[in-house]
Amino acid sequence: MVINVSEALDSDTSQIVTVIRTSAGAYVDGLYVKGTTSTFKTLASVQQPSPIQLEILPEGEKDKDIKLFISKKPIRTTNDEAGLIADLVMYKGQQYKIINSADWDDYGHTIAMGVKD
Repeated sequence: MVINVSEALDSDTSQIVTVIRTSAGAYVDGLYVKGTTSTFKTLASVQQPSPIQLEILPEGEKDKDIKLFISKKPIRTTNDEAGLIADLVMYKGQQYKIINSADWDDYGHTIAMGVKD
């Protein structure tokens, strides 16, 4: 039996964060045109990443202000093959660019790491 972790994400354990998502742009007549931007709110448990979680990050990112977001809605990182641009998460007035994310959709959540932008 699969446990749905999203059931534990509520107003007692999580906060509402704003996710800023930009669609992929395109080249028009040789000039790059940025994609459209949309925003949505989601409940997320915001935590400090553990030392083990930090090990997966590139060396240049480990010493920055990094937050772990466990969210009910998917939060994505850059994916060149799919043409996806990393989401930005607004938390306590600060903007965090998502540098790593894992989709745990079978368990009802996404885990993403963001670095202060």
